[in-house]
Amino acid sequence: MRNRKALRRRNNYSHGLHQPASISDGEAIRFRLAWADAVSRLSPLMLNRHGEGLLSVFSRVKIDDADLPDIDAADIKPSDRPALIKELASACRNRSGRVRKSELDRIIGWLGELLGLDSLDQAIVSLFARVNLFEEWQELLDVLPGNRGSHLTPAAIAPIVGATSNAVDCRLHISAPICRGGLVERDSDGEYSAANYLLRIARSGARSKAQLVRTLMPRSSRSSLRWTDFDHLGIPREIAEKLVSSGEPVSILLHGPPGTGKTEFARLLASRVGAQALFAGEADESGREPHRRERLAHLMTLRAITRGDQKHLIVMDEADDVLLLDPEERGHRSKLWLNNLVEGAERPTIWIINEPRRLEESLVRRMDLAIEFPKPSQAVREGIVRRHIRKERLKLTDDTVARLASLPAAPAILASAIRGARRAGGADCEVLAIGNELVSAVSGQRPSAFRTSSVYDPALSVADADLAQLGSRLRQAGSPAWSLLLSGPSGTGKSAYARHLANLLGMEAIEKRGSDLLNPFVGGTEQLMAEAFHEAARSGAMLLIDEADDFLAKRAEAVRGWERSMVNEMLRQMEGLRFPFVATTNHAEMLDPAAQRRFTIRVTFQTLDPRRAHALFERYFSVMCPPQQASLIDLTPGDFAVVAARARLLAVREPTVLAKWLREEAEARGATGRPIGF
Repeated sequence: MRNRKALRRRNNYSHGLHQPASISDGEAIRFRLAWADAVSRLSPLMLNRHGEGLLSVFSRVKIDDADLPDIDAADIKPSDRPALIKELASACRNRSGRVRKSELDRIIGWLGELLGLDSLDQAIVSLFARVNLFEEWQELLDVLPGNRGSHLTPAAIAPIVGATSNAVDCRLHISAPICRGGLVERDSDGEYSAANYLLRIARSGARSKAQLVRTLMPRSSRSSLRWTDFDHLGIPREIAEKLVSSGEPVSILLHGPPGTGKTEFARLLASRVGAQALFAGEADESGREPHRRERLAHLMTLRAITRGDQKHLIVMDEADDVLLLDPEERGHRSKLWLNNLVEGAERPTIWIINEPRRLEESLVRRMDLAIEFPKPSQAVREGIVRRHIRKERLKLTDDTVARLASLPAAPAILASAIRGARRAGGADCEVLAIGNELVSAVSGQRPSAFRTSSVYDPALSVADADLAQLGSRLRQAGSPAWSLLLSGPSGTGKSAYARHLANLLGMEAIEKRGSDLLNPFVGGTEQLMAEAFHEAARSGAMLLIDEADDFLAKRAEAVRGWERSMVNEMLRQMEGLRFPFVATTNHAEMLDPAAQRRFTIRVTFQTLDPRRAHALFERYFSVMCPPQQASLIDLTPGDFAVVAARARLLAVREPTVLAKWLREEAEARGATGRPIGF
């Protein structure tokens, strides 16, 4: 195992993964002094046994010093090696006063001040960095007694840093500053290596402590959104601001689908309280995505730097890979360690994650606040769309804005569509095409066709209740927690009336059909149902489920278990309503009796009477109904809409032809009334 590790490390050097740097004069003096300190602690027996290797390593590092001549280890007699080694070591120590701090010494010193590392900690950290940056240091470890396969262990580190093996072991404990700060990693064999994060700092080339701090604390961009864009979050938004402004070491979890504004909210929240958002571990020195251990290390560094600082808010974006450590990646860290990571925040910390259900319950319990980020309402999306249009200096029609905002997409998707359209030319058709394709790619299905806003007249629908009066009373109701069952033949205006109610109440209607809720996996449909009700509750919207008989069929006639559990889930959701819920069905008689009783109000729609049919004929076709068509029966508003679309397409205005088409539509629906005139 160790031989394979040693080979892998050398391959890393040869392939440039840890490319060794050329050693400077300052580093050469530092190396020879460390060599002298190490060999001075060796017994004569060890000097005899390892003399050739020690002299060979010494001779590799060239220094322009007449008092320390160049030597060739192969030319030295074995009996002369111990004396020569002692002589060289003594000469190096006598020149220790001339050792100046190298660039690496200064960087590690500044890092030590920031993280609270003492002199021994800094010596150990420096050794780890040098072993990875300079091959000569690795070769020194190879020839010193007590090493294990060219890897750093407390026994191998001790003679170089001038401490006991036990003392070094204590400094490398998981809870000690070196490991807690993510500078050193330990593998399953108990061997240690420099973390990529430490090497990133060592290579930073910082010329001052302030410059190093700027490297470790990169400034984040300003939020492109406004506080009012998050009105749909409700009270949790205000609580988050109070918690962060308190200065207490709070942890806040932001969760929701990608693109719903979690990162922008974190930036905005920081600016609201007069702080700067610091994002932990966004990229390494090459702009590449850092490893989760590097992200953790950066988080710990930011916590140390901002200790007692009221001007910064720490943000761990995409925290899934940090908080969801699997056993292999967790290494020697336990769940308790993760719990302490969240609970031990010394500054307000924002954790951003997409799916909170994968988190350990113990982690969630340690959050001071959790905020779900649903897709914002259409009104909010339209405001965001208009702002991005102004930013990109596009000129789009109001219809295009409404169509784009109607897409079931997160704000980030809408912004991407607008940016893409600007690059493609900025036409209305281009922004809509890009938006639709992005939504299809994210959701896996084509978005529903956009419905142009049309004026719905309840007086032109027939039902067993006064639809206009019902809408007025629901608008004046003190509580939105009501449910409405609309039943009747297809095309009688049930869904149109539900949308009319949503407009009347000033709410968005979230529409769901069987294709949105039915799932082939066990429990999948129930989960989608619960999510639909939850989405409406969080968005303050009306939930409209068309063809609800698919989900509320009589349980007594169910053949499979999932058919009953689907109905049970729907009934459970209806019992805890906090928002308007409307269901439509063409077959009310097929609904489970318990489901029918759950609805606050039930309204049955019917086909049009002759008076309303004549009124719709004139409204849709702008011509008088022919006199012989006095008995227009069994028609629905949907029949008129279909025939009107056909008439526009074929440029037909002949009343008798239109009446004939209406009769055919009624017969196609299976209407049983007498035919229309003739």
